[in-house]
Amino acid sequence: MKTKLEEIKALIKTKLESIVDDNGNSIFGDIFDYPNGDFKNYPVAVILNTGIAGEGLDTGRNKRTFHLVVNLYQEQSKSGRNNEEADGIMTKTADMIIEAFDTDPDLGGEVINVSVVEATFDFKVTAGTFNFATFKIDCDVVVNNYL
Repeated sequence: MKTKLEEIKALIKTKLESIVDDNGNSIFGDIFDYPNGDFKNYPVAVILNTGIAGEGLDTGRNKRTFHLVVNLYQEQSKSGRNNEEADGIMTKTADMIIEAFDTDPDLGGEVINVSVVEATFDFKVTAGTFNFATFKIDCDVVVNNYL
């Protein structure tokens, strides 16, 4: 069982890397497990940790919940994807992300539970036009209490 933040982020990245299209190719242009805004290939997934919560289960074990987000970005431009194509990519990718976690609720037995607890979608014009989504993911683990 994985119990460290570094290990949990790696599990999430591995799960995202396993999501492939009908031809066996990754659905992502890039996946980063650290803050990054320099995107070249779309859609892009960026995994960030947002916090950790915990509680004592008994005198020997603690339950720890790792809170992470996966930020998903898809460019939209005259030279790239048009509005409809970008929205279609985001919708299909979102469905595949949710399904990947729904069908592997313990990340291959490495955590007690993983769940997509919330997803939000938006559209912004900044230094380009992007569709983006944020998936809030919680991973529960049990760790030994070393007191």
